[in-house]
Amino acid sequence: MTSGFAIDPRVSQAWVAVAHGARVSRRILQGVGDPAPGSSFAQVNALYPHEKASDWHRSYLGAALEHLVVWADLVAPLKFHPDHVVEHTVRPAYTLARAALEAASQAVWMTGGETARECVRRHLSLIRWDFAEHRKSVDTPEGKARVADRDAALLQRAARLFTEADLRPPTHYTVLRAAAAVVGSRPEDLERVWRAASGSAHGRVWPSLSLQHVVPLAEYEPGQYRTIRIPDTAGMTEVLEAADHMTLYGVLRHADYCGADIPALMEEARLWLASVVPFREDADPEVVARLRRRGSTFGAPTPAGYEEPQGENP
Repeated sequence: MTSGFAIDPRVSQAWVAVAHGARVSRRILQGVGDPAPGSSFAQVNALYPHEKASDWHRSYLGAALEHLVVWADLVAPLKFHPDHVVEHTVRPAYTLARAALEAASQAVWMTGGETARECVRRHLSLIRWDFAEHRKSVDTPEGKARVADRDAALLQRAARLFTEADLRPPTHYTVLRAAAAVVGSRPEDLERVWRAASGSAHGRVWPSLSLQHVVPLAEYEPGQYRTIRIPDTAGMTEVLEAADHMTLYGVLRHADYCGADIPALMEEARLWLASVVPFREDADPEVVARLRRRGSTFGAPTPAGYEEPQGENP
C-alpha cells in the first residue's frame, strides 16, 4: 500500500511553482488572438488554409494546460479550507504530466522547423496521425471510410507541396525527442521521464518500485512481506517541471507565431495571478503589493532555451 507522507517545503514550493506556472501559461494563451497579418502563422496558414496550423497548435497546448491545471487545483487550489489535507500518490502526478508532455510536444515539434513549409509539413503529418488514431477507434466500416476519405482529401490538397511519404505520421517517441532538443532538454533525459510516466499511467509494476521507496513490514509468508510505498518526490517534481517547461515554451512560441505582444501578455498574466492567488497570512505586504503593481520587476517565467523566431519565416 501507499503511505501518507509529509511534503518537504522545498518540494512543496517546486510543485506550487508548477501549479501557478500552468495558470500563467493558460492566461497567456487565452490572451492570444488570431494570427496577425504577416505573422509566421499567417504565412503557414496561407500555404495550407484548409485546417489552420494555428488552430491545431493552440488545441495541443490547450489540452496540455487542461491536465496541468487539474494538478494546480489539487496541489495549490485558489480556494481551500484550512483543515483540508491533500494526499499525494505517485501515479496521478506522472499521468497528468505525461499527458501534458505528449500534447505540448506536438505543438513544439510543429513549430520546430526552420521554414513555413516545414511547419506545414509537420502540421499535416500530425493531422494524418490524428486521422489514423481516429480510424482505429471507429467501430463501423462506414465510419472508417469517412475518416479515410478525410485523409485522402488532405493528401490531394497537399499534393502540390508534399508526397504521401513526406506526410508520414510520427510517433510520440519521435516527436518528444525532437521537441526536447527544441526546448533545450536532453532527449534521452526527457525520454526516460516520459517512459516512467507512461508506465505509471498504464499501471505497470516497475514504476511502482522504481519511483517509490518500498519499506518492508511483516513477513506474512516465507519471503513475502507487507510493504508500504512512499513516492519519490524528486521524480514527481522532475516530470511535472518537464511538462510545465514544454508547455510554457509552446505557449510562448504560439504567441510569437501569432505576432502577439508577449511582454504585455506576460504582464497581464502576472497581474491576474497576483489578484487571484491566496497569500499566506504572514506574507510580506510590500512583496504582495509589488506583485500586484503594474510594471513590477517580477515577471512571468520564460523557459530556458527559448528564443524568439528570427526573420519572417518560422
